[in-house]
Amino acid sequence: MNEPDILNSKVHIAQEARPRTSADSASAGRPESRPTTPSALREFDGVSSSFTDVKSHHTVMRRYLRYQGATFKTILDDNGGAGMGFDVLRLALATLILLVHSSWIVGTSGVTTSILSFIFHINPETVSGLAQATIQHPRLTGVHPNEHELTGLGRPITLSYLPMFFALSGFLVTGSALRTRRLIPFLGLRVLRLLPALFVEVTLSAIILGAIFTQLPLSQYYASPMFFSYFLNIVGDVHLYLPEVFAGNNTDIVNSNLWTLPWELQCYILMSIMMATGVVFHRKVLVILFGIATIVLIYSSVVHGYQVVPAQVGGPTLVYYFSTGVLTFLWRDKFVFNGGLFLVFVGICYFLMMSTKTVFIYPVLLTYITVFIGLCPFPRFPLVKSGDYSYGIYLYGFPVTQAVFAVSLLMGFSQRGNLAVIAPLAVLATVAFAALSWHGVEKHCLKLKRYISPKSYKIDTALHPGAPG
Repeated sequence: MNEPDILNSKVHIAQEARPRTSADSASAGRPESRPTTPSALREFDGVSSSFTDVKSHHTVMRRYLRYQGATFKTILDDNGGAGMGFDVLRLALATLILLVHSSWIVGTSGVTTSILSFIFHINPETVSGLAQATIQHPRLTGVHPNEHELTGLGRPITLSYLPMFFALSGFLVTGSALRTRRLIPFLGLRVLRLLPALFVEVTLSAIILGAIFTQLPLSQYYASPMFFSYFLNIVGDVHLYLPEVFAGNNTDIVNSNLWTLPWELQCYILMSIMMATGVVFHRKVLVILFGIATIVLIYSSVVHGYQVVPAQVGGPTLVYYFSTGVLTFLWRDKFVFNGGLFLVFVGICYFLMMSTKTVFIYPVLLTYITVFIGLCPFPRFPLVKSGDYSYGIYLYGFPVTQAVFAVSLLMGFSQRGNLAVIAPLAVLATVAFAALSWHGVEKHCLKLKRYISPKSYKIDTALHPGAPG
């Protein structure tokens, strides 16, 4: 999920920066005396806008205070088209998904897991069901997601990370769509960002990981139809199992994160339709269509129980969050960076997410929270500087954790291992695989993007935000 093409969002959008007139300030609803243009923001405290200038907490705070009241567009322009927190946010979300899945894979024993059980209200009897319920497809697991309900203080956290991923993807992929303007190059960039790393992960899981942890003789394992069908994950046809792999674990799913692949594909199909019809270049029309769809979805959810979320957000809802991210980018000149508003939205979302039938009520608020965090001036940590590991962490997190847990069982640990031991080992091993994926596959494939889309257009008033409605 990703959240793909977030890397490319750092390039080219800087060209769209332009001096803002007093009319611009008035239209944004801010006093004209406030220094909100990219040049004014740089001159406001004499701090350069480059990422490398954020070297201390003091500088970060100054920059944060400087951005208060500025629009999302202004901050993007001031930072070359990408907020300083996008990389940190994606890394944090991927790691959070890894840790939550670790708690489900391991079970509920040990001090750390007991604390998590108290917060999330997870007990040993429901762990396996919750783990499989996240896949959201009875055909794949035989378990319907509505058979298990996640309650407790941690419910809003568990229900937020995937929607935030998809909303962030919609926000930044829209920038790519507006830069390329052409459908084939746009789709080519998406394939280039997603497919190579996915191909390697699926192949390694089937040929090496499965061979190590299967309980079948290798001749039977490699001859099994289930082995060959697993490779269909590469083209978005989800298969979660390999023959007799992880059969002794609490769940024998090889990689639960692959369930989002078809929905990511639908997001790109949606964007392709919007590009082909030109709707993405007419934001007023798009917001009307979005409003109509939202009213219908809220009614369907509240009255008929459509896409209720006892345990995890469903795939259609993730596509809806993607579209919310699209709209947020198109109207980025109207959204204001405000810490107080951020805290109010966090409180409202937390309250609403306790219900199973409010999933279509708070998406704009949660998307604002997501983009706000992405625009925050986080320091450039060494791990973030060295590469984009979030996609690799998302791809490898579940199978690596399954492998670590299986090894712990072979070493004589109980069926429910100690999360305080297994989770850190899983994180370290996953980061190592993610680093190999980035440095060995992803960044080299991304160098080919100049052949797919050699020309990148400016996102100016000819497209947005002054596009006709």
